[in-house]
Amino acid sequence: MLTSVLATLLADTTRYCIALLLLAASVGKLRSYGDFRGNLATSFGVPPAAASLAAPALVMAELSLAGWLLAGGTHIPMLLSLLLLTTLTAVLAWRYFTHSVVRCSCFGEAARPVSRYDLLRNVLAVGINGAYFALAQETALPVATTALAAGLAAIVCVATISLHDIATLAKAD
Repeated sequence: MLTSVLATLLADTTRYCIALLLLAASVGKLRSYGDFRGNLATSFGVPPAAASLAAPALVMAELSLAGWLLAGGTHIPMLLSLLLLTTLTAVLAWRYFTHSVVRCSCFGEAARPVSRYDLLRNVLAVGINGAYFALAQETALPVATTALAAGLAAIVCVATISLHDIATLAKAD
């Protein structure tokens, strides 16, 4: 059984991790916005007119949720994040398994097709988000412990986003 302080630390770490993942995803999409909007149409079959509306809506949703979480939001933004990440992962997995090449620009990689490691990354993100609800405590942490949670979350976030590259490098001889 986890102590309440450890559970709160892990819950805060998951919250910061999801916030940083959403922030990185939105910034990545903004950096290659034209490619992202184009990939919605070509890889996901969204009509170009709808893609021109869906692209900014998705970026704004990610940015808004990231900001809400970083500003201290807890249960509601985490629930909305879980809904968003689960939906995006399900759509991405469906397109990955039903079409030969899918490009999503999830974190700005517009030219690289989606790999199984990208799907694993998204499933990990959903799992991290879901773990929050198993760990969430109402206990407030001291500022130093909150900073530790944010630092741990940044490490997990970078590793999660880079999963494709890490796995590719690990397989290289």
